[in-house]
Amino acid sequence: NLINKVMKKYKIGITDDHLLFAEGISNIIATKPDMELVFITGNADEMFILLQQHQPDFLLLDVNLPPHNGIKLLHQLKQENKELKIMIVSMYQPIDIGLDIKNFEGDAYVLKISGKNILEDALESMKNGVQYFDPNIMQLTIVEDTFTSQLKLSKREKEIISLIALGKTSKEIAAMLFLSELTIKTHRKNISEKLGSRGVADLISKTFQHTKNI
Repeated sequence: NLINKVMKKYKIGITDDHLLFAEGISNIIATKPDMELVFITGNADEMFILLQQHQPDFLLLDVNLPPHNGIKLLHQLKQENKELKIMIVSMYQPIDIGLDIKNFEGDAYVLKISGKNILEDALESMKNGVQYFDPNIMQLTIVEDTFTSQLKLSKREKEIISLIALGKTSKEIAAMLFLSELTIKTHRKNISEKLGSRGVADLISKTFQHTKNI
């Protein structure tokens, strides 16, 4: 089984109407020996034909595909083929398109403002069957204010609190951050000690309330 996993070649399709951007992503994929780009299209209708022809493992999908909506397309595709793993790659924050990430149906959400390493992490998570969210997503950001600065939370601790807010377990968080479950449990213990009586729920509530007001 391990040999099969190592030898597997993941087929990838890209649907994005900014073809120059899509070609940039294809250059990153070309450096991955276990990945193969099978199509690029900027047209959602053509995408359905190409999906049938090539049967990719992963689809990288833009939100803005006039006259179509990428999130609605995501829902339709997931209804038709639950095996297809779909990454939304967008210039829009989820909050900008009215998307509650706690109800996100896709396998990854990556912002176009992010770098190559974020895309690579997202692809790696998809290979492992773990849902991935770009750490630059506003709803995942613990706001720096007097309250949080006094707590002296590390960047990693803020990431973990954000994922706890999404209802992720220690095991799921470990998989998303490529850490051991024991490491996550240790971080959670340290976070609880720093927060004291205020608790994680208080910090999460404060963070999401701030996000809504932005």
